[in-house]
Amino acid sequence: MTDAIVLYGDSLRHPNILWRAKFSAPDPVVYIESGDRRILMVGGLELGRAKKQAAVTEVRQFDGAEWRRRYQAGDEFDAHAAGIAGVLNELGADRIVVEADFPIALARALEQHDVVVEVSTDLFRADRRSKTPEEQDAIAQTQAAAVASMRAARELLKGAEIRAGKLWHDGLPLTSDIVTATIEQELLRHNCTTEDTIVAAGPGAADPHVSHTGHLDANTGIIIDIYPTHKGTHYFGDMTRTYVVGEPSETWVRMYEAVKTAHQRALSMLKAGVSGRDVHRAVCQALYDAGFAATSEGFQREGVPTMNHGTGHGVGLMVHEPPRINDFGSQLSEGDVVTIEPGLYSETEGSVRLENTVVITAAGYRELTEIDLDWRP
Repeated sequence: MTDAIVLYGDSLRHPNILWRAKFSAPDPVVYIESGDRRILMVGGLELGRAKKQAAVTEVRQFDGAEWRRRYQAGDEFDAHAAGIAGVLNELGADRIVVEADFPIALARALEQHDVVVEVSTDLFRADRRSKTPEEQDAIAQTQAAAVASMRAARELLKGAEIRAGKLWHDGLPLTSDIVTATIEQELLRHNCTTEDTIVAAGPGAADPHVSHTGHLDANTGIIIDIYPTHKGTHYFGDMTRTYVVGEPSETWVRMYEAVKTAHQRALSMLKAGVSGRDVHRAVCQALYDAGFAATSEGFQREGVPTMNHGTGHGVGLMVHEPPRINDFGSQLSEGDVVTIEPGLYSETEGSVRLENTVVITAAGYRELTEIDLDWRP
């Protein structure tokens, strides 16, 4: 049997298509790769643009009498299967490799054309992981937008006043939604966007991915996590800072200092060849030595602020991608772009998280997050 790779979906949500074809499309497309041939199949609306922009050997339109008949009958997957099968027959391929989220309806339709469908859970994963200099520059551009938006948020907090334990700005309650809007407006000025932004304070911030906690509290940590994507390149950035307007408790300050120490310890270890697991466990050890805890084995402790997540992850065409810096982390490689984001969480004491995105080099790392770690806005 001869193999071909078949990818299906809109490339905005299927990074392998975007990475392989270099073509952004909001509607489903089909990418077929066999040997040195790379074929992109698109609808008529995208045909002209695909021919100009796609990094493939050939662009084709979903077309043909059989495709139209099946499509008009209301079965889009059946129509696409007929078109894909025709290309595969031309290529002499009768077995295909697809991604884990390949539509099962399309797979079944292809099997009706005697195509053998096999699933790969790591298709192009290793190839996409090490970022080229151009990809690193794209991520750096997005990260610069994240930094600019963080500065805008910090200025907003800096101008806030405290009334009865809550933050006010220009006579109005300062809410997480207002801070989020400020951040996202700044992102747009840099041609970036985001599906969500985390601005959380008080007990709500004890859940690391809570996005909105309403009227912001004074005297406790306000976690701001910004993870935008560039509207042109579609590469992500990712950063987190924690600010306090007012005076935090002594325990919170100890939490912050422990997280900052853990953050700096992790950065000091980074270079190609280092184990992501070792970096994570060094972070857990730093937090544990400061009297706190992590959920990783050997660092658990009851009744204290705890880190309940890994230390970091890869960043690229997805905001979370390999490699992972956690209990299962693999060896870091030159060209990896990763986050370092230790945190401590408590419903009573407040929470802290600090996150930078960096590029792994042979001798260390290159910083992409040019903004200080201070907790005062």
